[in-house]
Amino acid sequence: MLSRRQFNRLAGAAAVGAIAAPSVARGQNLRAVRLGNASGVIDAQITFLTVGQHPKTPFYQEEGVAIEIVNLSGVSQSIQALLAGHVDTTAVSPPAFLSLAAKNPDIDLMFPYIWLRQPHWSIIVKPDSPIREIKELKGKKVGIRNQGDTGYVNARVMMQEVGIDPDKDVEWVPIGEGGPAGQAIYAGRVDAMAYWDGGISRIENAGFAFRHLPNTETTKKLFGNGYAVRKSTFPEKKDLFVRLFRAMAKGTVFAHTNVKLGIELHWEVYPESKPKGKTGDEAMREALNILNNRKDKWFPGPWDPDQRLGAQSKEQWEAQVKFAGFEGKIADVTRYFTNEIIDEVNRFDRAKIVKMAKDMKA
Repeated sequence: MLSRRQFNRLAGAAAVGAIAAPSVARGQNLRAVRLGNASGVIDAQITFLTVGQHPKTPFYQEEGVAIEIVNLSGVSQSIQALLAGHVDTTAVSPPAFLSLAAKNPDIDLMFPYIWLRQPHWSIIVKPDSPIREIKELKGKKVGIRNQGDTGYVNARVMMQEVGIDPDKDVEWVPIGEGGPAGQAIYAGRVDAMAYWDGGISRIENAGFAFRHLPNTETTKKLFGNGYAVRKSTFPEKKDLFVRLFRAMAKGTVFAHTNVKLGIELHWEVYPESKPKGKTGDEAMREALNILNNRKDKWFPGPWDPDQRLGAQSKEQWEAQVKFAGFEGKIADVTRYFTNEIIDEVNRFDRAKIVKMAKDMKA
């Protein structure tokens, strides 16, 4: 864990790099919202979040909010940023949160909106690897981005589910991202990699092919990631969060409907995020690979009884607790989430957004 002094330095640096959409003016009627970005990368993977900042799709402005994205390094720093009040909300993976809640049941965090309704992580190997199942990773080296990464956190849990002690039976090796990560597995430095889908897509974009090991059966009952807020300040900020997440929901529908246009709008808002040293076609092809591997996971699976954007259930959280190995350590999951604002968040004309996305030209 970072010391408060270390975190303040990092948070201060991140704040300098926080970027509001340059073409959206923040008037007095727009409430600024600081939103933590655990991945630390403002790229096409978060188009669902950024597309609403574009003047052609001013979803946040329509809701009276202006977001400032603060890049952070993994879920641990994101949680610290939220608890310290440096950000208003940030994405937090359920297992990472539950590990804290098990030690501190009164932790001042709760989840009002689940932006990733399906799991988004997996363990990958080279196509010709003899490894076919997660249980075969015992005694192997597994590459990770870092120990705050969602891929690492969830891989540990899946390994425990199949009888592997992730602290004794596996060697975890930080191998970075993109090409260096691909080289690590192709050169034999690691036997497998535990990553989130966006990270995997970027490694594929660097020219490396992979095979996914099947996730454990329990993952079908889970969701992938949600936005957490401070429980103590949620009542006074409830209306703000309704407007924030409704704009995000609109952006999610738009970006899913017209992936290519969503990417183009994202690059216009954040031109520095467009890959350098590539042709426009190459950059688009790589971005499409990332989004097409992710976009359906923004929405609940067809088996989910609650099809509202952002929704969650007690049953899902209890499955998360069981999956993460915290049964008996977390007594009441209902204290950590709420669907209180979900009806209001979904109170927009979804068909209108779909039509807008289909009809709009770049």
